[in-house]
Amino acid sequence: MAPKTKRMAISSMLENLSAKDFRSFGVQLRNRKEEPRVPRNKVEGKDYLDITDVLVSTFTEDGAVREAERILRELCLNDEANDLVKETGGQSSAPGSSDAGGSSCGAAGGSSSGAAGPPPTVQEVEDFLKNNEEDLIQGVTKINVKQILDSLKTKTVIDQECYDAIFKIRTSQDQMREIFTVIKTQKGKNEFYGILGKKEPVLMDELKKKM
Repeated sequence: MAPKTKRMAISSMLENLSAKDFRSFGVQLRNRKEEPRVPRNKVEGKDYLDITDVLVSTFTEDGAVREAERILRELCLNDEANDLVKETGGQSSAPGSSDAGGSSCGAAGGSSSGAAGPPPTVQEVEDFLKNNEEDLIQGVTKINVKQILDSLKTKTVIDQECYDAIFKIRTSQDQMREIFTVIKTQKGKNEFYGILGKKEPVLMDELKKKM
């Protein structure tokens, strides 16, 4: 069977990702540290065809395959990465890539948010939320805002009246802005930080790397 064109293979791979993995892929793409950088507005709210176009126009077709493979392995989606390489008739750019676990993907999963380590200090939580407020407002998905609200209410950081008021706000971005506004206590900020780590591990890991 002849290999797919690189553009077709990338498009098919993105189309078949779960909604969560597709969003994580976009977060990784827009937060890449090296040049060429990918603007946020080229990624957010885009579908798999748009992201394919961004990859190819930014990196060329060969480079797009390498970048897509890199991101997939960052997300511990090694089966998807291996399939992409096979479908494009290429050779993986990642050493040891045939190992489904990969060097960076332990048994506990790919996100460092769940890794064991010392808890953040009060100042670290304060600095993180302050310095990354806008990225969190823009980056948290609507479905996760609802889950964040549920958790904040369960942990009594907000009451039912506050929950209902925020829930009625139309956009997820404005809901997140209001959450930042109403959480004033250190206990609330600590709970909020922990909830974000559970609901948005990829986004949180990327923002921590920038600190």
